[in-house]
Amino acid sequence: MRNVWPVFFLLIAACAAPTPVATVTATPPPFYTATLAPTLTPRPTVTPLPPTEVPTATPVEGTITAQVNVRATPGQDAASLGLLNPQQKVQVIGKSANSAWWMIIYPSSPSGTGWVTVAYVTINGDPALLPVTDVIAATSPPGAPVAPAASSIPGNPAAAAKTGVTTQQINVRAGPASTYDSLGLLEKNTSLTITGRNETNSWIQIEYASSPDSRGWVAALYIQLNNGLDGLPVFDNQGKLKSLATPEATIGPSPTATIISPAAVDGDSREAPAASVTFSPDQISAFVYSSDLSSPNGDSEDWVAFTPYSPVPGQATYVYMRLDCSGNGNITVELRTDGAPVPDFQGLVCFQYDVAVRVLGGKTYQLGLHADGTATDLRYVRYTIKIETTP
Repeated sequence: MRNVWPVFFLLIAACAAPTPVATVTATPPPFYTATLAPTLTPRPTVTPLPPTEVPTATPVEGTITAQVNVRATPGQDAASLGLLNPQQKVQVIGKSANSAWWMIIYPSSPSGTGWVTVAYVTINGDPALLPVTDVIAATSPPGAPVAPAASSIPGNPAAAAKTGVTTQQINVRAGPASTYDSLGLLEKNTSLTITGRNETNSWIQIEYASSPDSRGWVAALYIQLNNGLDGLPVFDNQGKLKSLATPEATIGPSPTATIISPAAVDGDSREAPAASVTFSPDQISAFVYSSDLSSPNGDSEDWVAFTPYSPVPGQATYVYMRLDCSGNGNITVELRTDGAPVPDFQGLVCFQYDVAVRVLGGKTYQLGLHADGTATDLRYVRYTIKIETTP
């Protein structure tokens, strides 16, 4: 009997031994594979949830008919992801519920997609086959970066005291260039608090409560400064802060920065314009032309012609003009038809945008661009004029 008890306790100890537990070692996505002891039955493989995918509709090829913004969501107020140019091809994969916007493949956006207005895209397929989708970009693209308040920048106390006044109605932009979205309009004689400038002093950052970061950008040409730009932070053309202060900042380029040369004479005239376009509702709705002018030497004027469209020839319609400039001068614009000035045209100067001009469909108009000849030293301007049928 004494020999039985040890065997009994050995059996109890054996039954109480802990059961081996499987060790699971995680591996990188897309799968997690269980690594188990060889004597046990493996547990099922763990598979992570698939990522959100872009709709799998068959893409329909489209062609851009005018320079247009790609938006993060289907709406004019949505953030711009970038620009597409006329004749550029796109792949359309969906449409908005009101059929006013196409969803396109846009690799530059965080989601790989973007939205463009139907008005500026011609598609080669049946739009009825495109699915209505609510899938939109989850993340807005990088626009104008959020700038620190000038008064809060260490070592830059002078920035808070800079002020100015607008000399005419102007756009407030999301970044230091006319290609950025407009945040709103400022009327003539609006007082401004200035918080920064770009590297060429052609754009000024201001306090603007209506923007997400309470900052906006205005063209320096139309700002009357009260106490200069000394001590302001400097931003690059993408709106990124480069330096906290640069001494003796002034409007216009530095006189030692670049040697200015006269614009080459190209020989165009009102009778023989440098470019001409005829608008049509289904093909051409926008026209963009770039060149340069200088005075008192070089090419001092350019001419471009356009013929607006209306369903009935001679019917009144509108075109919209915008003028972007760079350089150390200015230009003025006149509009003629049948050799005479158009009486309703109020003129156009650098950095004026979406100026509505009443015209007659089917009639040819000549737009004359002239370098400002009031200065005795050389004034050079590089410009881009855009004329479109919708703003």
